[in-house]
Amino acid sequence: MAEDLLADVDRPLPERLVEAFGQWAGRCVGPLARDVAAVIADHPNLLGEIAQTAPRRFEELITGAIAVESGQETAAPVAQTMISASIGLKHRAATRESYLERLRVAVELLVR
Repeated sequence: MAEDLLADVDRPLPERLVEAFGQWAGRCVGPLARDVAAVIADHPNLLGEIAQTAPRRFEELITGAIAVESGQETAAPVAQTMISASIGLKHRAATRESYLERLRVAVELLVR
């Protein structure tokens, strides 16, 4: 679970972030990601309220993990940028492995 991964402060933040994003978004990449997004867009009531609450909760978790190391002021924009990068990578990567590899680069750049 992403929450547990992010809470493990004994591990480096970049490692925790990549694993959390891997749990959150990395299970469905490439063409399948587009298909899932299309189904959700075409049937907004299919998932109900969770379609809005789950992404907000994930953003809160990412922001909180970043804030511990960099402060609250910079955490929110960094978290939002990571989420945007993850979404783009999710649609462009052909495999889960390539998604995670490219996400590692993005995370390293953003948590410097």
